[in-house]
Amino acid sequence: MSGRAFLLAAMIASTAPATAAERKTGQRPESGIEATVTVGTPLLEKYDMVAVTVPRLRDDLKVPLGIQGQIVVPSGAQFRVVREKPLKACTVAEDTYVDHFVGPRGAACLQDADGDGAFDKASAESVMFTTKKIQPPAPYDLTDAPAAAGSDYFRQTLVYLGAAQGVLRLSYREFSHDMARPAFTEELTFALEATYPQTIAWRDTRITLLGVSDAGLRYRVESGQ
Repeated sequence: MSGRAFLLAAMIASTAPATAAERKTGQRPESGIEATVTVGTPLLEKYDMVAVTVPRLRDDLKVPLGIQGQIVVPSGAQFRVVREKPLKACTVAEDTYVDHFVGPRGAACLQDADGDGAFDKASAESVMFTTKKIQPPAPYDLTDAPAAAGSDYFRQTLVYLGAAQGVLRLSYREFSHDMARPAFTEELTFALEATYPQTIAWRDTRITLLGVSDAGLRYRVESGQ
């Protein structure tokens, strides 16, 4: 193979999708799992999208790279999968590799070399010879994400707005292609009983309310897929 042909093959390989996109429907949290939600965050999400499976860190991650700077990846960072086995994923954001002198310089890449569900190596995508061990390894979960910006994507959410004076307030919102549709946003109210547990119904979904405190609303989704 000529040098030019080899370079072209390498470029094709590097731009090919690492995971196959497929249509997925689901909800978060899943039925039967107890969860706690704070004011302003989703109590329930239902989605239908062309999706890929990507990792999500459980905790914020910082990895020093010596004189070359550091890796700084928040737990909510979005990833794109570069390789499935062993898993290697790089952040979508270009500010997770930080140079000591010039600041953010590009994306960070994390690897799970032994496939145990925790990243054990970190590197800067834009700089060679920066791979460092992560001590202790950083655990992650696999979740579904839209395959690409503008892909077919529909999501419904119930956002917890608070509970006071015997009333539970929720906001129902719809998203299409990740953009809110104002015409499909409305506020919902439910009468609360004095004791828990108690159940509310929304469309085909039943939600058991387990308690309200300063820490948020504790609940469990009973059905809804």
